[in-house]
Amino acid sequence: MKRRALLTLPMLGAVLRGQEKIDDPLLEAMISELSRSLRLTIAGEKPYYIEYMIESGTNFNCTATLGGLLNSGVTNYRAPHVMVRVGGYEFDNTNAVATGRLGGARYDSARWPIEFSREQVQQDLWLATDRAYKAAVQEITLKKSWLQNVTLSEKLNDFAKQPATVKLLPVAKIQTDEKKWSDVARRLSAVFANFPKIIDSRVEMEDSASTFYFANTEGTRIRVPEYVSSVRVRAEAFAADGAVIRNHRVFHGFRLDQLPAEAAMRQEIEAMARQLTAQVDAPMGDVYTGPVLFEPAAAAQLMAQVFGANLQPSRDPVSMPGRPVNLSPSELEGRLNGRVLPENFDVVDDPTATWKGRPLLGLCESDYEGVVPQKLTLVEKGMLKTLLYTRQPVRGQEGSNGRGRVPGNFGAAAAVPTNLLVQCRDGVSPAELKKKLLELVQLRRKPYGILVKRLDYPSSASNVELRRLANAMQGSGSSRPFSTPLEVYRVYPDGREEAIRGVRFRGVNARLLRDILAVGNDAEPMEYLHNLAPLALMGAGGYVVGASVVCPSLLFDEIDMERPQEERPRPPVVAPPPLDSGD
Repeated sequence: MKRRALLTLPMLGAVLRGQEKIDDPLLEAMISELSRSLRLTIAGEKPYYIEYMIESGTNFNCTATLGGLLNSGVTNYRAPHVMVRVGGYEFDNTNAVATGRLGGARYDSARWPIEFSREQVQQDLWLATDRAYKAAVQEITLKKSWLQNVTLSEKLNDFAKQPATVKLLPVAKIQTDEKKWSDVARRLSAVFANFPKIIDSRVEMEDSASTFYFANTEGTRIRVPEYVSSVRVRAEAFAADGAVIRNHRVFHGFRLDQLPAEAAMRQEIEAMARQLTAQVDAPMGDVYTGPVLFEPAAAAQLMAQVFGANLQPSRDPVSMPGRPVNLSPSELEGRLNGRVLPENFDVVDDPTATWKGRPLLGLCESDYEGVVPQKLTLVEKGMLKTLLYTRQPVRGQEGSNGRGRVPGNFGAAAAVPTNLLVQCRDGVSPAELKKKLLELVQLRRKPYGILVKRLDYPSSASNVELRRLANAMQGSGSSRPFSTPLEVYRVYPDGREEAIRGVRFRGVNARLLRDILAVGNDAEPMEYLHNLAPLALMGAGGYVVGASVVCPSLLFDEIDMERPQEERPRPPVVAPPPLDSGD
C-alpha cells in the first residue's frame, strides 16, 4: 500500500480559493452542495459547520465449515454520513443526550446508488442535509431548555477549530477471485474434520476495499483508499462438565494475497485445533494469586485492553435535569505526567509504523473527522505524556491529534489508537524470562506459576457470555471487563507446563501496568479490527478500523485469578456422529 504526502502549502491554498480544480466528480458534487447548504435557516438557527462523508467500496465475504461453503458473495455499496452543526464552536447542538436521536421525517436513503450520477448525488446530499439540519435545530432547542434549569460545573466548548487539510490519494480498486478464495476457505475449514471433539467451527474470509471521501465547510477535502482483508477461524468444544471451551485465530492484511500462505495458515489452525482438543481434558484451574507471565500475543492483547482502551478522556453530555448520564471515566484520565508504566517503558502511537518491511494494520491516512494523524509519544520513561483526542474538547485539551477514528456518541467521534508500539529497554530472552518466573514462584513459595499464551481479545464470545463477564467484574477493582484467557498453563518449578481451563482474571486495571517486573526481547505485533463493542467483539459494530499493538512478553509479580461460579449447560447425552463416511 503506497502512501503519498500531503499537498504542498501553495497548492493547498489554491484549492481552497477555488483556483485549483479537484479532478473528482464525487468530491466536486459534495463541495458544490456544501456551499448551497450554508444558506439554510429556521428560527434564526444557521449552520456554522457542515461535513459530508461518503464510503464507497466493495466487500467479498464467505464462510465455510468442515469443508463446505455456508455463504459467499460480493457486495458493492455507497454509504453516506451528513453532519450539520448549528450555533457556534463554543455552543452547538452536539454533546447532549438528544444529539443523534432526533431524525424527523426521512426522505433520504442510508444507501445510495453505486453508479455515479452528479445530479443524484447532489439530490441525495440535499435531502440528507435537510433532515440533519432540522434535527440539529431540534437538538439545540432541547439543549438550551435543559440548561435553563441546571448549572454546569465546567464550561467547555462544543467543537474545536481545525486547520483545513487537502489529501487526495488514488481511489481504491478491488477485484477478488471469489471462487479461488472460497475454495481456500473450504480447505482451511476441512482441517477440523480431523478433530472430533470440536463441536463447532467456522472459517470466515473477508476482502474489503473502499474509498473514504470527506469534505467540510472549513475547506478540508479528503479522498483516501482503505483496504482490509482477514481470515477469522473460530472453534468450540464441550468439556466433560459442560463447560464451553473455545479458541480462535485471525490473520489480517490489506489484501488477501498479502495474508500468510495457505499452508502456513493451515499449520496454525491445526495447532489451534490440537490445543483446543487438549483443553477438553485439561483440569480446572484453582483460585490463584502470584506471578504471571504473558507471552507476546497475550501481552499485546493485555496492552490493547488495559492501556489502549483507556486513552480517550470522557465527557458527560448535557441531559434532562434530574437524569444525568455519567460515562465511565478513563482509568488514565487525570494521570498526565504521572507514572503509568515502569521507567524503562516508552509507548508510541504511530499511524505509519511498519513491521518487517510492511505497514501495520493501524495504517491511517485520515481519521473520521478529516484530520490526518501524526506519530505521537504517549509514554516516555514510564510517564504518561498525552492521551488520544478528537475534535470534541475535554478538560484541559481543545484540539484533535487525529485519533477520532470511529463514530462515537452524542455527535462526537471516538478516539482509537493506530499502531501502539510498546518499547522496552532491558529486555531479556524468553528463556531468561521464564527462569525469572520460576525464581518468583520459589520466592513466593507457590507450587507453580501461571503462563498465559493467548487471551480472548478481540472476543469470540457470545453476547450472553460478555454480559456475565461484565457482571462478574463489578466490585473487582476494574470499571471495564477483562478478557478470559484462552490458553493458560501452570508452570511447575521443574519447568513443566500443564494446560488448565475455567479460570479468569480478577481486578485487572491500568494500575497493574506499573508493577511489571521484567520484559522480554521478543516483541511481536497483534493486529485486529477495532470497534466500540465490549472487548472489540468479532463481527460487531457497523464501523471498524484496523489497529495493532507491538509488545514483548511481560512478567508480573502478582495477579489474582479466580474460578467463576456459573451455571453450565449439560453436554449432549449421545455421542456425535462420525465426521467421515467410513468409506
